[in-house]
Amino acid sequence: MNWFKFFLLLLMANPIVAYSEIEIADVFGLVSKNPNKSLKFVELRSATFFTEEIKTTGTVSFNDDGLMSKYIAAPRKSEIHITDNTLLLLDDNGKREILLANYPVLASGVNAIRWLLLGNKEKISNNYFIEYSNKLTDWKIKLIPRDSEVLSEISSILITGQLGSINVIKLSKSDGTSIITTFSQ
Repeated sequence: MNWFKFFLLLLMANPIVAYSEIEIADVFGLVSKNPNKSLKFVELRSATFFTEEIKTTGTVSFNDDGLMSKYIAAPRKSEIHITDNTLLLLDDNGKREILLANYPVLASGVNAIRWLLLGNKEKISNNYFIEYSNKLTDWKIKLIPRDSEVLSEISSILITGQLGSINVIKLSKSDGTSIITTFSQ
């Protein structure tokens, strides 16, 4: 085999993967360094035969230690705070604490976002298959759970953004429903 054919074969086998690996690492780095750690959100939970579409609005914040807080303004005021392996819910019914380890599906969705915001591509790639694409400054990361228990409930998490900002997160459930969260400044 001559060198030219070998080079073409090598290009066909590797360039997209190597190029994407560098680019996706850049996106993770930009997202984790984004100084804007508090965003407004609108979340739509899709309708089913038995339920109507649910729209939730509020503010979400994140700090560099991995603490995530979600302040829901409508339809009912409540707060969710996530630290390490604990989810704390504060609403009209009082205060409830949930250990994420007891709810692997919930933990999966929470951790995927937290790991992206922290720029921890290694933890994401250990728990998800990653599909990545970009167009100029816009990018898409699709995460497909590796764990069969999680995959039985969550078929994918699609995260779209621009440069270091996350614009939309779409969590697609295996039953065909979805949760679409759109972020703004």
